[in-house]
Formats: sequence, C-alpha cells, structure tokens
Amino acid sequence: MSRNLSFLLAFSLLAISACTGKNILPPLPEGPQTLTGTVIPTTISTARRGTHILRQGDAEVAYLESTTVNLREFQGRTTALRGHFEHNIDGEDLPVLVVESIVSSQDSMREWSSTPLSVSAQVPIRWGIAGTGTSMAFIPAGSLSALVSLQIISGKPLPSGITLSVGGSKAIRFLDELSGEQRLAVERRDGYLEIAFTPQREENLEQARVEWLAFLRSLRIGGTASTGSSSAAATSSTGVSQEGQPCGGLAGILCPAGSYCEITDLDQNIGVCRRME
Repeated sequence: MSRNLSFLLAFSLLAISACTGKNILPPLPEGPQTLTGTVIPTTISTARRGTHILRQGDAEVAYLESTTVNLREFQGRTTALRGHFEHNIDGEDLPVLVVESIVSSQDSMREWSSTPLSVSAQVPIRWGIAGTGTSMAFIPAGSLSALVSLQIISGKPLPSGITLSVGGSKAIRFLDELSGEQRLAVERRDGYLEIAFTPQREENLEQARVEWLAFLRSLRIGGTASTGSSSAAATSSTGVSQEGQPCGGLAGILCPAGSYCEITDLDQNIGVCRRME
C-alpha cells in the first residue's frame, strides 16, 4: 500500500509540474542538521544566497551563511557546522545551510615566526619551509615550487603603487591578473619586505588562494618605519580610531596606531581595521 501511495504522490508532483510549468523541488531536510566539510569563501551575489561554500572532497554540497558565526575564521579548515537548510534564491541552486554553531574545527594551521625577518604568522601545516636569514620560502607538500616567499630588500625605497596596510604596516601591492601572482612590498626602516604569492604551479588554485588570504590576515610585522611599537600601524590620515573602519582600497586608507588592516577582499584591496592584541 505504501509503495503504491509513494508512486501516486510522485505521479501527482509530475502532473502538477507539467500543468504549472514549474519544477517541483524535493523537500529539504527539516530540523537541525550537522554537516562536515571544508569552508571555502565565495563571491557575494545578488542572484543567490551564501557567503561561503561547504566542500566535501571535490563536491560542493551547500552554500553557507550565518549571522551568529564568523565563517571567515574557519576558511580552509575542515569544520563540522550545525544549522538548518533553506532554499536558495534559485531553488535549483545548492541549498543554503544557515549556520547556528560550530561543532568542531580541525586546526590546519601552525604558528610560525622569523627573528631575522621580524615576522610572525599562522601558516598551513602542509607548507614546508626553505631558506634562512632574510630570505625564506613556503613550499606546499608534494610541490617543488614556492607558493609564498619573503625576502628583505635593503637600501631601496618603497615602490610606488596602490597602498594598503598589511600586518599593521604600510604596503604596496602588485598583481599579475593573468598568472594570479601577487607581490607585496611592506615598508621597513631601511628598505622593504617583499612578500610574493606565486600559485602558477598549484593544482588547487582556490585552496592556495584561501591559504594565502589566511596567511595575510594572521601576519604580524615588526621593524616598520613608523615610530612607537615595532608592530604599530601607520596613523590613519582620517584620524578616525574606531575599530571596524574601512581601510585599504584605491584611496590607500591606513589604520590608526595600535591597529592593523584585516584584508577582506584582496582583489579590491579592501579591509577593516582591527585592534592589535
């Protein structure tokens, strides 16, 4: 009996779909749901919902959004998220998991610091380290090429270009849109620190980009040209001191002393000021 009923229901849905010209979408799972996967940022769009995508292996299983959890903190990490499903703007698109809490998150980062470079950051566990002194490189496991490299350029002024703040210091950014290569020149007392992102030989470009952005957000740089604390940011030309003020962009807005620019959109050089801890 139940089998016949299921058949009749399915036939009825098809008949309704044929009459209305609209696809009848299967219902989403109801109630609290827990999904595990890698949290990947995605572009903001008015045509769909979601600030992030949850990936399981090579498959994208759901868009993510949340008003209670800062999903950016879990980018690139294998994370178990708890929430409920809702349809996307286009019902045939991936559904949206509205995240209400984090069950667990696998920390795939480790602390790293270099005294000669006066730099500290969180780096992915899969990044190996090569070089010593004032020139170092991070090489992902299984690769022969550096993904991120750092070196001190002494006796030369900061190049001209689009200004932003990185690690609490004034920096200039250069971008090769064809290759995806990026170079940052960070102001130092007698020259600058060059940080290069060279993903050309990476198989998973999206993962490399997520790791690069996470690296930049965690970066702390000493030995800057500014006075006071070695890690203090350059004073903002606007004089505004509130945390959360915009920074970077075409105008090259810097953060107040005692704060740094947390980059949220590297393509547009846009970020928000955060207090140094």
